[in-house]
Amino acid sequence: MERKSTNFDDSVLAGSRGQGKGNGNGNGNGRHYGSELAEMVAELDEDPNVARRLGSMPAFRAPRLYVQDVESRERVPAANVSSSDVAQVVYRDKDDVTTILNLTRLVMLLAMILMASAAANVFQYYRRPDRIIVGPSGRVLSINDRNYGQEEGVEFGPDRLTAQDKLYVTREFVRYLYQVDPATRPRDVEKALRLMVPDSAVKFSNWLKERGILDQQKVESWQASWVPMDISVDPNSPYTVNVIGKQEINKLVSGAAVKEAKQLRITIRLMADPKGRDDRNLRSGFLISFIDAHELNDVPSQQGSEAQTTKPVTPVSALQEQQ
Repeated sequence: MERKSTNFDDSVLAGSRGQGKGNGNGNGNGRHYGSELAEMVAELDEDPNVARRLGSMPAFRAPRLYVQDVESRERVPAANVSSSDVAQVVYRDKDDVTTILNLTRLVMLLAMILMASAAANVFQYYRRPDRIIVGPSGRVLSINDRNYGQEEGVEFGPDRLTAQDKLYVTREFVRYLYQVDPATRPRDVEKALRLMVPDSAVKFSNWLKERGILDQQKVESWQASWVPMDISVDPNSPYTVNVIGKQEINKLVSGAAVKEAKQLRITIRLMADPKGRDDRNLRSGFLISFIDAHELNDVPSQQGSEAQTTKPVTPVSALQEQQ
């Protein structure tokens, strides 16, 4: 493939010829250099690779520094540079890089906040809740067993079993036994047995079955009211409670209504429940281990206009008889 000569080649040859003239030093260097340049251009024209690469070169303007004439404005084709010959370098916009870095920092910050929130939620889930006691006036009295003050007539402190707990469980126990309501009698007896030490409850339950106390009350349709008159802790035995009360019984004997009243003195011994304050001891912390009772006087019962003296079997002496 032969390349056509261009104005650039002609100008180069003309320039080379011009350089051979008027050197003025008499050594002929201008002609020598011009002939070498002409030979180089001729060799380039004959080289098929050069012709192939320069065949479709775009024209460019010659620099004004070296060519000042009108011919310098002519465009000379430039060599095509294929992508396989020169490595391409791709540059990213600096604003794009800045945006990516800012988004990365923001995502990392959100991830840290999310992890901290999850850790706080786990801590709150397994953390024991605070116990806060607020008085009627709205003032905080205690937080987690730490006292911050006291109300009028009320002082708060750590939980301890007191005499009031003993009186409370004793009062409820004798009420379950001596206040008889046919509609709730089985449940009342069950509650009374639950308040007792397991071994004592078994003995007392067997005694009730042997004597037929519950069957007798059911057959005679007992209805009894119980009025406690005095309940106090024995000063010589802190786990012994003395009870004095009055029981009034309405029952049906041989088809006739009978009303009976008697006054009882009951002695009850308590034991601390190993479970502490629990539902089985009405949150009092005590269980019944012993019960003893006797009548203070005999009150005559009335059946119409006739008077009779009766001494019914009562369950209060059950454990006493088994000692």
